[in-house]
Amino acid sequence: MSLAGHATPAGTAAHAAAFAAGRSGAAYGALGTTGLTVSRLGFGGYRVDDETPEHRAALEQALLGGVNVIDTSTNYTDGASERLVGQVLRELVGRGALPRDALVVVSKIGYVQGSNLALAREREAAGRPFPEMVRYAHGCWHSIHPEFLADQLARSLGRLGLDTLDVCLLHNPEYFFADATHRTPDAPLPHLRAEFSRRLREAFGFFEARVAAGALRWYGVSSNTAAASPEAADATSLADMLEAARDAGGPAHHFGVLQVPLNLFEADAATARNQPGKRGAATVLEAAAEAGVGVLVNRPLNAIVAGRLVRLADAAAPGDAVPVDSALAAVAELEAGYRRDLAAAIRVTSESAPPVDFFRWGEQLADLAARGMTLEQWSEIEARAIRPTVAHVVRALDEGLPGSLAGAWRGWRDQYLPALARLLAAFRRRAATASRVQSQAVAEAIDPHLPSERRGESLARKALWVLGSTPGVAVVLVGMRRPAYVDDAVGILGWPPLAGVGPVYATVAPLANPAT
Repeated sequence: MSLAGHATPAGTAAHAAAFAAGRSGAAYGALGTTGLTVSRLGFGGYRVDDETPEHRAALEQALLGGVNVIDTSTNYTDGASERLVGQVLRELVGRGALPRDALVVVSKIGYVQGSNLALAREREAAGRPFPEMVRYAHGCWHSIHPEFLADQLARSLGRLGLDTLDVCLLHNPEYFFADATHRTPDAPLPHLRAEFSRRLREAFGFFEARVAAGALRWYGVSSNTAAASPEAADATSLADMLEAARDAGGPAHHFGVLQVPLNLFEADAATARNQPGKRGAATVLEAAAEAGVGVLVNRPLNAIVAGRLVRLADAAAPGDAVPVDSALAAVAELEAGYRRDLAAAIRVTSESAPPVDFFRWGEQLADLAARGMTLEQWSEIEARAIRPTVAHVVRALDEGLPGSLAGAWRGWRDQYLPALARLLAAFRRRAATASRVQSQAVAEAIDPHLPSERRGESLARKALWVLGSTPGVAVVLVGMRRPAYVDDAVGILGWPPLAGVGPVYATVAPLANPAT
């Protein structure tokens, strides 16, 4: 059974008053002119799912600790993020721990991946495709057409278990430009922008209708390019979004929220005056404030610098200091033994990779050994490529090998897996050391601009505090998927705002472009 109701001005204000006791006035603020009062930090649901107990515990801890904004999307963990949010809300509201009208739930629509991509392909095969589908990349399509939005909003509400979604955002609609320029490379940019504006108007018209029907309260856009130079081919414009909203809903339209990236390195939303404002050129944050639009900022601790992901947090170096070279040699020797003694006897289907290639991590990781990687980069490689692949092959061989071959396999496996674990730990430690050097440089740069009592805090806390103190930012969305992350982040809600964040951004900027 779904939860009735929605976030209200009275409910969110009462919630803020209860939790703000003993905290600074910076813990909560207004979400634009929506009337809603929101916590300065929000729970970002990008990497959470409904099967990991740690994710559930973290979300519960954040909400019970005063966070009242949850941001998710239809494509986050293929819908499992929304399911987790729905389960936790039903449990907390159901037992009276929190009222529904105090909680602001934000979800996003646009990506066509995973099960949604399978659905889109099925519809195409049946001769009834979703209209205006954007082929952004292999395995990633995109759409903001009302027919797709209607399908996805219904599914989103179902997974969330809500009667009404508080905020629905178009998720990176700028993907239209990449697909359009690929399809028609000679099309003039003004023509593409006009078509993009038409699509926004139709999407916003759908949202206005859902607001009238009670399924939605507010809508907006989440765009990675809203702070880009207007000359950029894929730039989106807040002014154009507001014009489309007025066309769709009149002066009393319900476009109320914009989401953009913002971190210490990628600070254009706060520093680049490339938007039209009432008093001349303005930043996106200034233009949004003038229009009464509430701004959520994402990627506060994950910056893209010179094409590399930089984590703005202190990196711990786990485990013993095992040299990468010796760990590589040990794994390579064991893998050579597997190819010599086991691989030829293993039978697989024609669709499978050759058994001789099942274990070549010694070779493959040797190519990475000379590269400088941050901990975040290494974590992605380990979590998305190495561990799932190894787990899949080991499970298949554990279950599929017969007789004496199974015994020989288990003997080799029991030596190999610990050796591989030592190798992965060695890479992780090296990457953590590189990240620590980088994070220390950032901390040393910004510390002179912070009060002395805050200089000993973690880099993550410092970074979040600066963003949360930036004028025009309503909510900083943080990926708090572990209880320890919640503890670290939510602590800043009790801090007074940092006065004058401009010098911090100016100090960090040269670190992103050391050659300039």
